[in-house]
Order: sequence, then structure tokens, then C-alpha cells
Amino acid sequence: MKKTFAIYCLFFLVSFIVQGQNQAPVISNLSATPNWVNHSLEVTFDVADNENDPLEITLQFSDNSGKTYTLTSQIPTMGDVGFPIQPGSRSIHCDLSAISNIAAPFSLRLVADDKQTFDIQSLVNGVDSNRMRANLEFVEGIRHRTAGSVHLNATRDSIKNLFLNAGLQYEEQAVPLGNYTGKNLIGNLLGTSSAQKVVINDAHYDSVSNAPGADDNGSGTVGMMEAVRILSPYPSKKTLRFIGFDLEEAGLVGSIRYVSNGIPAGDQIEGVFNHEMIGYWSNEPNTQTLPPGFPILFPDASAEVVANQYRGDFITNVGNATSISLAQLFSNAAQQYVPGLKVITLNVPGDGSIAPDLQRSDHAPFWAAGKKALMLTDGANFRNLCYHTPGDTLNEKLNFTFMSNVVKASIAAMAELAEIQHGDWATATFQSNVGVFPSRPLCDLYAYQQPGQDEGFVLEVKSCAFSEVVIELYDMKGSLLLQQDAMLPDAGAYTILTPNLPEGVYVLKIRHADGIQAQKIMLR
Repeated sequence: MKKTFAIYCLFFLVSFIVQGQNQAPVISNLSATPNWVNHSLEVTFDVADNENDPLEITLQFSDNSGKTYTLTSQIPTMGDVGFPIQPGSRSIHCDLSAISNIAAPFSLRLVADDKQTFDIQSLVNGVDSNRMRANLEFVEGIRHRTAGSVHLNATRDSIKNLFLNAGLQYEEQAVPLGNYTGKNLIGNLLGTSSAQKVVINDAHYDSVSNAPGADDNGSGTVGMMEAVRILSPYPSKKTLRFIGFDLEEAGLVGSIRYVSNGIPAGDQIEGVFNHEMIGYWSNEPNTQTLPPGFPILFPDASAEVVANQYRGDFITNVGNATSISLAQLFSNAAQQYVPGLKVITLNVPGDGSIAPDLQRSDHAPFWAAGKKALMLTDGANFRNLCYHTPGDTLNEKLNFTFMSNVVKASIAAMAELAEIQHGDWATATFQSNVGVFPSRPLCDLYAYQQPGQDEGFVLEVKSCAFSEVVIELYDMKGSLLLQQDAMLPDAGAYTILTPNLPEGVYVLKIRHADGIQAQKIMLR
């Protein structure tokens, strides 16, 4: 009986904890229906919130497939937008007048935020070491431009597909090296309010020509992939950017190329979390060595390693003079959310040139450009004796608990820095009005009240380039009031007497062989 009661109490406690966590709102059934006749767009959606919290609803517009949402300021909205909006079935009316002559594909993004504090602990708890292992079993293998080009391309495809399936804005940057052209793979989760501020998580996905590269740098690659999976469902105020760098093993060629001419104008890099070998761990003494001069540059860190009998059981968090605050953010995140992860933090003077062994990865070009960046590493050849050898495999050599803990700390730090929001987001597209509003009218359209008549108006179509047209009249709600096929005379005007209509603004629409012409008219 006592055991049964104890089990019941435990079940109740677990249920209470789960139910006590505030759940983020969820958007569903997002639809965008344009009416180019009256320059309007109706956006409908459902939004649910378990706690029925009032929501902040934001609607943003893009004319470049979601790369930017600068079009937003040109489109007035009214309805269920702003704060506070209650959960339920909602709609927003949008005025498209300002973009009615823009020939472009349009998309929109809807964000729902209940303004609750995000539980970052629950976020990092979602990291799945088994998934990371399965991903690494695929990534493992020579990924070299000449010695392993087939598997290199397969790895590229897996990263690209992950980015696209997670809803990231995907692009590739060409990276030339002699007769070979590599690819930097870039995926963006554009920030909702400070999109120009960017937080980067990167890893190089290539290997040397003779190694399957499980630790170097399959571990960093699958760590970045797991961060995409965990973070992509949620909006953040700043932009999250994930980059798979190519040609790191050829001398940081990919990251140098990106920093020199791949960062979009206006972007402010808030911080770079570079995963460079994050899988090798050992609690055996004398499994960690130190580079020459390390005790002189970093006496405290050196003393810690010595006191721990040179065990390779920590992640090294390497920042430079510019990156001290970023290094502290990662260290604090690990301490708060992943207390089982031991972190040794190094603050390298200046741009890091005083310690060449700490410049051997894709964070270094960011340092040289004066941007905040960290290298998160298990120590490479100073711990993993299989570094750059055929023995760099995952079987019995990599520790996936350690690897997942590093990723958890990265995710926590990135979420804090990017200002993750306790909400949901969804996107939709709507067709442009190409051909609907030609720049040169093909007919002259008039409307007036016929003298001597109290009811109805005369619609007049003249000087058309076509003899066969369809004439339509709409009110400003988009309702069709009149439709008539017409054979226009060679000279003069074609006239129609409308039914009795109240005074006001209407839309007269002419369909002809070259498209559609629409014009607002005032009946009075």
C-alpha cells in the first residue's frame, strides 16, 4: 500500500511539473487570400495557447522569398494584429495599394508570442544524443574534395535538406580553390525585430584526405545540425544563422571567404559559436596534453589541468580579447543548464596570433575581422591521438553524452543571445499581381450619371486596343456586381447602364487578350 501511494504521489508530482510549464502558442491553418481588384489581402489563422495567455501577433511581408521583411512598413494592417490578441480563429485585413504595381513573388510571416519567459532548461533537455549518433554514422567517412568527393556531396545534401526542412532560408556561397569550387552552406532563421543582429553557429563539414573525420569534424557538424532541430521551431528577436564551412582543412578557405565577402551589408555579428571537434572525452589520467607555452599564457587553466591529472574530460571554450563577454556567456550557460559539463575557458590576447594552435579553425577569420567568436573544442591532437588519421571513427572513441552536453550549452547561450521568444511562427505565400495593373492603360474608362436619370450610372469604355473584352464591376469588398461580354466598336464608346448603386468607390475591371486592367472609379 505504501509503495502504491508513493508511486501515485510521484506520478502526481511529475504531472504537476509538466502541466506547470507554460506552453508556447501554436499557429495553424494560416491562409493568405489576395484580392488584387481592391488591393487587399485577407490573412486568416488559428492560434491556440494552453494557458489562454493574451498574445502579441506580428505580421511581416517579403518580396524576396523571406530573405528580408523590409516590405512590412509599406503594407497597413488592421484586425487581429498587435497586443493583446486572444487565442482562437483570427483574421487580419491588409492594404496592398502600395505594392499593387510590384511584379514579385510575395510571402508573409506570422509570429505569435505570449510574452512568457522561455524555459531554456526544457529547450536544452530536448537534445537527443541518439539522434546525433545516428547522424554521425551517416556523416562519418572521407569528405575531401578529391579523395572523398561523393561522400562530401552526400553530406552537403544532408545539411541542405535539414536547413530546408527546418524552414531556414537557405543559400550557398561558392568557395573557389584552384580548379575546385567548394560550397559554404548557409541557413537563416531571420529575427523578428532585430534581424540585422546575427548569432552564428558553424562547423566545417570537410575532412582531410585520409580520415573518416568522425571527430574532425563530424562531431561539430552533427552538433550544429542538432542545434538547428532544437532552435528552428521558435522565433527569436535576432537572426540565428547556421553555416557549414567547406575547405577548412585546406587552410580555413571557406570561413575566410565568408568573412571577407559573404556577410550581408548591415549585418551585426553578435557572436559566433564554432564547433571544432566536440566528441572526444576521457576521464583517464594523462589523456590531455598542452601546447607549447600554454602554462605561460594560461597559468590558471594549466594548473586546473595539472591538478586533474591531465584528464581529457572538459570542453575548451576559446575566446580572444574581443570575445570575453561571449566566452563568459557560454561558461555561464554551461554552469546553469548543463552542470555536468566541465568547461575550461581561455581568453587569448589580441587577435589570437600569439597562440597559433588556437587559431586553427573557422573562428579565426572572425577574430581577425574584430568580431566576437568562440572555438569550442575537445583539444584536437592534444587529446585525440586519432586526429587526421584513418582511426578517427566514432566506434568506442567518441562520447555522445559529452558531445550532447556541449551542444546543450551552445544552444542555451545562443538562445539567450538571440533573445528567443516564447511563441510560434508560420509562413505563407500569395500570388503577385503581374499583368493585373499594367503600367500603360489599354482602355479609357469612365463612369458618370446620365443626365435626366435619378438611378444608375453609365460605365463607358473607349479607345481600347482590343475588340473583345469582358467588363466587370466590383465593390470595395471584392463582390462582383456586374459582368458583361462586350464587342467594342471600331470608333466611339461602349456603354453600360449599371443597376441602382449607392454613391461610393468601385472597381471597374476590363479583361482582354493582353491581360487585365483595373481602375478605381467614383460613382456620385
